[in-house]
Amino acid sequence: MWSALRLARLVAVVVSVGFSYGGFIGISRSGDPAGLKALGCGLLVSLLLLHLYNCVQTADGRRPRAWQWTLAAQAVLTGVGLLLFADTWYGNTGFLAAAVLLLIRPVAAAWAGFAVVVVVQFVSGLDVRPTVWEAAYLALGHTAFVGVALYGVARFADLVADLEKTRTALAEAEVARERLAFAQQLNERVGRTLEAVVRDGETARASLRDLLTDRLALARSALNETRSVAHSHRGTAPLPPPAAGDLTTTFVTGLGMAAALLMLLTGPIRSLSQADESSGGIALYLVSLAVFTGLSLWCLQIGDDDGRPRFWRFALPAAFVVALLPNLVFDRPVWYATLYLPALTIVLLRGWARWAVTIPLIAQEVVLLVLWDASFQPGTVVDQTYEMVWIAERALVIYGFARMGQLARELRTARTRLAHVEVARERLRFARDLHDLLGFSLSVVVLKSELALRLLDRDRARARQELDDGLAAARQALADIEIVSTGYREVSLEDEVASAKAILATAGFAVDGTVDAPHLTTEQNNVLATVLREGVTNVLRHSDGRRCTLDAGLIDGRVRLCLRNDGVRPNNVPPGSGLDNLAYRMGTVGGFLKGEAQDDSYVLTAEIPLPS
Repeated sequence: MWSALRLARLVAVVVSVGFSYGGFIGISRSGDPAGLKALGCGLLVSLLLLHLYNCVQTADGRRPRAWQWTLAAQAVLTGVGLLLFADTWYGNTGFLAAAVLLLIRPVAAAWAGFAVVVVVQFVSGLDVRPTVWEAAYLALGHTAFVGVALYGVARFADLVADLEKTRTALAEAEVARERLAFAQQLNERVGRTLEAVVRDGETARASLRDLLTDRLALARSALNETRSVAHSHRGTAPLPPPAAGDLTTTFVTGLGMAAALLMLLTGPIRSLSQADESSGGIALYLVSLAVFTGLSLWCLQIGDDDGRPRFWRFALPAAFVVALLPNLVFDRPVWYATLYLPALTIVLLRGWARWAVTIPLIAQEVVLLVLWDASFQPGTVVDQTYEMVWIAERALVIYGFARMGQLARELRTARTRLAHVEVARERLRFARDLHDLLGFSLSVVVLKSELALRLLDRDRARARQELDDGLAAARQALADIEIVSTGYREVSLEDEVASAKAILATAGFAVDGTVDAPHLTTEQNNVLATVLREGVTNVLRHSDGRRCTLDAGLIDGRVRLCLRNDGVRPNNVPPGSGLDNLAYRMGTVGGFLKGEAQDDSYVLTAEIPLPS
């Protein structure tokens, strides 16, 4: 099944091909020599391919490679066609107008370029059309309308992509908000527990074994609380800038209304100017056109519930009546509002009714010919085909703008909700940092307290020293809780290496390896130090071994940190948000993190590029 994004791009391609088809019809009907017609068709094919390359954009809104050159080529080919086929080339200048809107930055310059293309078409039309209005019709009814239409359907994909991204981010942020309560409880509970550890631990040297045992239980509880809450979420990267940030509801609605007015008014007014009607007939025509245009604009506005406006059930039948009745007075070449009805039905109707009504309306000439052997405007098969394409492409354009308006409203609502819960995403960074910073400190508290408890009867001086070390780690953990609220703490890889060796030796590990890291940026230093801290924490938690190897150095232009330990417990390879968080942090500095079990050992490897 096609995704919404692919469907939006397909609509852009179909509409582009439909407008190009009119250009081929114009070339084929011209009185030019066959060779010149072949050249014209070649120019049209080239323009269509350039337009698809330039304007069917990626989901992130980036312009295609070498767009300056392809846009210049499109401008040159459009100019050549305008010189050689001035009487039939007018619709193709709309492709260039759309490309200017899509590729030129800033927006003001893009619309200025759009206006230049329309004016050039108007000036060119003065040489081949008998009146100023005829030239204005070519510039507005073709160049401006085609340009706005192609611009709109191309940007449709941007809205779809942004809405999908925003909905995904909103779902993640909603989950984050639910988990925020746990992170807040963690901060309170761990903080109180650590304060008790520090307060009572300072008197533990002169107290009984039971008091030291209680404080050890508190330290273990704090460590478990830290991990249980921190493992309940996953950090996410921030969203990239939206590709459709400029497509506000007001802008999209205005653009759609402009396209509808260009479609509904330019052709009929041109037809009236060419007709020989009395003053009464002109008045009736203009009133009918105004009523039909008003009803159409009402039907195409965005409603509050399912996207349809209020009273559309009355407005749509009224539009049918106004489109049909003037045919009793005016000839078909003068009044042809029924050709615009599919644009209304494809927007307003739903389910099977949409296609059951819209498709016959698109093929209305063929339906009349088959059912009643009649036709509003007899012609060849090519004429009938061209009319169906003409009707269908305009219906698709109006449908695209209507859907864009609905998506713009949905996107605005989703972004508003996302803004309300985005604070949860940032606060969950606190929980992630709480895990990374406190995991090591609390592991030291537990390890030192256990060691002090074992040494209490055999070597009280050593027990007091271990207890002092544990208290220092608890104080650092308390400080880390405050640091989390303001951002990352600057840590040194060199200091973390010394600390890691000391704590591993205390835990009974034989530590070897070589550490010879080059000069790193502050951010890279912080990340590698945090990786080492989390790695040592996992060794203390998940290993029953007695040997650990720590290496750091420059390999193939990259800085590599490797921590290997033996004695990995079966089915107890370090999982959880700790390594996930570190992998995310490594990605921010262009590096990667890999952890894998090898026989009875576990190897944690981190690599980052050497600073330039």
